[in-house]
Amino acid sequence: MPLLVGLGNPGPKYDATRHNIGFALADSMAMAAGADGWKTWGKALVCKVPQSSAPLSSLLLAKPQTFMNLSGEAVQALMAFYKIPPSEVVVVTDDITLPIGSLRIRSSGGHGGHNGLRDIIEKIGEGFPRIRIGLGMCPPGRDMSAFVLARMTADEQAVLKPLFGDFQEILATGFTKGWETAASKFNKRAQ
Repeated sequence: MPLLVGLGNPGPKYDATRHNIGFALADSMAMAAGADGWKTWGKALVCKVPQSSAPLSSLLLAKPQTFMNLSGEAVQALMAFYKIPPSEVVVVTDDITLPIGSLRIRSSGGHGGHNGLRDIIEKIGEGFPRIRIGLGMCPPGRDMSAFVLARMTADEQAVLKPLFGDFQEILATGFTKGWETAASKFNKRAQ
């Protein structure tokens, strides 16, 4: 069973922040699938959702509750328990080097300065697909931590919402035809 890990920080204080776009995507997928809700499992919240695209009959969604910089602990434990290889783990995270509304899919690679990805790579290696959602650059003179931990505006959320609707097809394409094919079809750079 494939695993989609949406990265973010736990707690209402971080809801709708830029850094929690992975959590927002996981929540959106769970809601769209009519899932029963999130359950605590170890250091993560998990939700199993049915998928209409064969061969993905189901997908395990996870939101690590370890805070962003320790995300690898939760991912490593889930992989061990469910016997999921790195190639079937997809990590969704924010990227403030991409324009808002952009999408970048990679079959593997480095962390690109993202601490959540860095910790996952330290725990399981680089061989997992990742999807970065562009949230725009930090304005000059503004503290980067404050920027990523700030709540998104209604306009920013409206720009990002259409991306969420593509994720079931992105995952089906990635898992059936390969992540390079998914990247060529879905990578987009917003203007």
